[in-house]
Amino acid sequence: MIIKKIKSALIKLYCRYAGGNPKISDREFVSRLFRISFGYKPDLDNPITFNEHIAAIKISEKAYGLSAYADKYAVRKYVSEPVGEQYLNPCIGVYQTADEIPFERLPKAFAMKCTHASGYNIIVTDREKLNREEAVGQLNKWLNQNYYYVGRERNYKNIPPAVMIDSYIDFKGKLNEYKIFCFHGKAEFIDVNLFTDSDRKIAVYGRDWKYIPVTMGYKNCGDCIKKPDNLEEMISVAESLASPFDFVRVDLYNNGGKILFSELTFTPGGGLVKFSPAVYDKEFGRLFEEKQ
Repeated sequence: MIIKKIKSALIKLYCRYAGGNPKISDREFVSRLFRISFGYKPDLDNPITFNEHIAAIKISEKAYGLSAYADKYAVRKYVSEPVGEQYLNPCIGVYQTADEIPFERLPKAFAMKCTHASGYNIIVTDREKLNREEAVGQLNKWLNQNYYYVGRERNYKNIPPAVMIDSYIDFKGKLNEYKIFCFHGKAEFIDVNLFTDSDRKIAVYGRDWKYIPVTMGYKNCGDCIKKPDNLEEMISVAESLASPFDFVRVDLYNNGGKILFSELTFTPGGGLVKFSPAVYDKEFGRLFEEKQ
C-alpha cells in the first residue's frame, strides 16, 4: 500500500511539472510516465499490451481528429444522429466561464461538467447548499487549463473549454455505469462501475455477460452485477457509436432501465490502467489487432 501511494504521488508530480514543459516531446513524456507507472519502457511503435496501445493512440496524429468526440458538449450532436436524442441526458446550458452560470435559475439538483477534460465535474444535489464562490473558482481554474498538458492526450488539445450544466440523474444511492470497450466497431467486454453514496466498485463481463475475473484499477466486487434486461440494446447503442473508430470505450448509464449516454473515451486511464492479473493487459491488447 505504501509503495502504491508513493508511485501515485510520483506520477502526479511528474505530470504537474513535466506536462507543460515544451522541451519534453509528447513521445518522451508518455514514455517516461509509462515507465514510472509500470517499471518498463513501452513499445510505442509496435504496441502489444492494452496500455501500450492506448499510450500510442494518445500521441498519434489521428488523436487530434478525435476532439469533436471527446468534447462532452459537441459529442451530443454526433450521438443524436446514429442512435437518437432519447439517449442524451437533457442539457440545461453551456457557458464559457463559470461567472456566467445563472445559479438562481437552475433546478435544485444538477451536474456541472467541464467539456474539455476528464473528471472535472461538480455534482450538486441541493443548490441552496452549494458554496457558489468556491464552485465558480474551481470551475474557472479548470477552464483556464488545457487538459492536454495533464497527460499529453492529444484528443483533448483543441477542445474549447466550457461548462455544461446537465440534468441531475437521481440514482437513489446506487448507479451503474457500463463502460463498453469496442474494437473495430464490436463490443468485446464491459467494465461495470457500481457507484453507491460512499464507494465505487467494478466487475468486468464479456458481451455474453460471462464474468471475467480481472481488476482494472478499482476494487473488484466479483460477479456482483446482474445481467441487465436491456443489455442487447446497450450493446447496439455502443456499437452504433463505435462503428467509425478502431477503438473507443462507450460509456452508458443504465438508471432504472433507462439508457443514457455518458461519454466516448479514446484513451482510458491515459494508458496507465493496472490489470490484475497482469496477463489481461496482453489479452485485451490482442483485441486491437483482431479486425472483424
